[in-house]
Amino acid sequence: MRIEEATFVVVDTETTGARAGEDRLIEVGAVKLRGGQVVDRFQQLVDPGRHVPRRIAELTGISTAMVYGQPRASEVLPQFMEFLGDAVMVAHNLPFDRRVLDEELDLAGLDPLHNDGLCTLRLARRLLSALPSKGLTLLADHFGIEIIGRHRALGDAEATARLLQLLADRLVTEFSVTTVDELLAFQRRRYSDTRREPAHLLRIRQQVLPGLPERPGVYFMRDRAGRVIYVGKARSLRHRVRSYFVGVDNHPPRTRRLLREVRDVSWEETGTELAALLEESRLIKNLLPVHNQALRAYRDYPFLRLDTTHAAPALSWVPRVGYDGAEYYGPLARRDQAGELVELVGRLFGLRECDDHTFALSRPCLYHEMGRCAAPCAGGAGAKQYPEVVDAVRGFLTGRDDEASGAVERAMFEAARGREYELAAWYRDQLRRLQRAMSAQHQVAGAVHDHHAVLVESHADAGRAQLFMIRHGRLVARVDVSAGDEAAVSAALARHFDPAEPPPRRFERHEVDEIRILAHWMRLQPTRQVPWTPAADPDAFNQAVLAAIGAAAGASRALAA
Repeated sequence: MRIEEATFVVVDTETTGARAGEDRLIEVGAVKLRGGQVVDRFQQLVDPGRHVPRRIAELTGISTAMVYGQPRASEVLPQFMEFLGDAVMVAHNLPFDRRVLDEELDLAGLDPLHNDGLCTLRLARRLLSALPSKGLTLLADHFGIEIIGRHRALGDAEATARLLQLLADRLVTEFSVTTVDELLAFQRRRYSDTRREPAHLLRIRQQVLPGLPERPGVYFMRDRAGRVIYVGKARSLRHRVRSYFVGVDNHPPRTRRLLREVRDVSWEETGTELAALLEESRLIKNLLPVHNQALRAYRDYPFLRLDTTHAAPALSWVPRVGYDGAEYYGPLARRDQAGELVELVGRLFGLRECDDHTFALSRPCLYHEMGRCAAPCAGGAGAKQYPEVVDAVRGFLTGRDDEASGAVERAMFEAARGREYELAAWYRDQLRRLQRAMSAQHQVAGAVHDHHAVLVESHADAGRAQLFMIRHGRLVARVDVSAGDEAAVSAALARHFDPAEPPPRRFERHEVDEIRILAHWMRLQPTRQVPWTPAADPDAFNQAVLAAIGAAAGASRALAA
C-alpha cells in the first residue's frame, strides 16, 4: 500500500514514571492521519489508582486531583483500541509507548497490540545524524513545529504527526520510499545504509559545483522535469551556491524542502552584483519559481507628487508617475508611509491642503484657521512667501534640509516646559514620524524626472567596469566597457544622454521596480554615480565618467590580484 493511501495513528502516553510495567498510565492521546491529513483525534485522562509523583505533575501539568475520578485504563483502552483499528501505530520512542499500553491491556485482561509499528525516533536517527539529539523538543525546534501542550499526550502526538509527515516526505525524495512496507523496513536499516548522501545531491556536488565561478551572477535551481523552481543572485556564485549543499541537515526547513526537489543548477554571469540584483528581480517575476516567496509580483510603489503646475503647489501621493509637469519623488516602500509624509509636510511647512475648487474661492479656509496654511489663495504675504515654502518642502523631500526635525524637537520641549503635556506628546509623536520619514528621504533623493546619472560599478573582469545609464530616474541601458576605451564610452553617453530626448510619458511597473532597486543601491553606494543635467558640458561629463571608470577598473584589478 502506498504511504498516501494508508492510515496512521500517532500515539503518545503520559505515565506516573518511566518504568513500563511498574508505573501506570495517566493519559493517552492520538491523532489519526489519512492521506497526509488529520482526520480524527483521541484524548483521555486515566485514573492510575495511585498518586501522581510531584516531578511528573511539574513536567506534564497533570496532578493527582486531575486524574482522580477519571475512567480507569480498563475502561479507556477498549475505546482507544477501537480508535486505533488496523492502522499503523506511530510514536516517538515507540517501544516505550507500546510497552506501557501492552502492560495496561494485560492488567485489564485484554489482548496485546497487534498493529504494525513505526517509530519516528528511529527514523530521525537514520535521517538526521548530524543533529546532536533526536528528542521531540529539539526536532520540533529544528523543523519549526509548534508544540501546543508539550508533555501532554495529545500535544506531543500532534507534533509527532507533523514530524512523521516531514520525515516521510524526505524519505520519498532521498530514498524513494513510497510504500508502507518500505517505510516500516527503513526504520530498521543499518545506519551505514542510511547516512549516505542522496544521489542527486552527490551528483550536483561532484559534477556541477566545481564549475561555479567566483563571479557575480544569477543561479537557477531546477527540478527533475527541468522547471526552474528557485532563482537567486550572488556576489560570488561559487560561494553562494555551494553554501546550499554544505551542512544540509542544519538548513532551515524551507531550504531543505528546496534541496529535496532540486536536480540541477545552472547560472548566468552578470559582471556586477547590482546587475545580478536587477536580473534576479526580473527573472523571478517572469518565471514565478515555486520556491521564491518574495519578489514574485510587481508592486504599486507610491510616489509623492508636488503639483508645480499650480500657482500654489500642493503635495499628494499617487500610485503612478506621469509626465504632466508635476514633480514626482520616490518610490516609497508603503502607502501608509507616503500618507504620513504628506500629512507631516502639511503640518510642518504650511503647504496648502485644500482642493483646487476651494483655492479658487480666494478666501482663507479651515486650514488657515488651524494655523496650517498661510492662505496664498487670498494673496498678500502668504502668496509672496509661498515659493519659499515650496523650496523648503523640496529641500526636505530630497534630504537637503534637516531643520524640520530640530523645529519639532524644540516645539516639544517648549510645550513640556509650559506644562502643555498633551501638546508635547503630540509633538513627540510627530518627531517619531519625522525620524521615520527622514530615512525615506534617502530613497526619494530627487524629483524622478530630473534624475539623470551614470552609475559606475567595478566589473568582475580586471580592468573593466559596468555602466548603468539612468535617465528620468529609470534604467535605460547597461554597458560593459574597458578602462581607456574612450570611443566606446563617448558613443554610449552620446546615445543615452541626448538633451533633446523627451521624458517618458509613463513609467511601467518593471521600471518602477528598477527605480526602487537602484535608489536603494545608490543610497548604500553614494560615491559611484556621475550626475548629469541637460545643460552639462559633454566633454566634462565624458571625462568625469572616464575618471569613475578608471577608479572602478582599478578596483577590479586589485580584487583580481
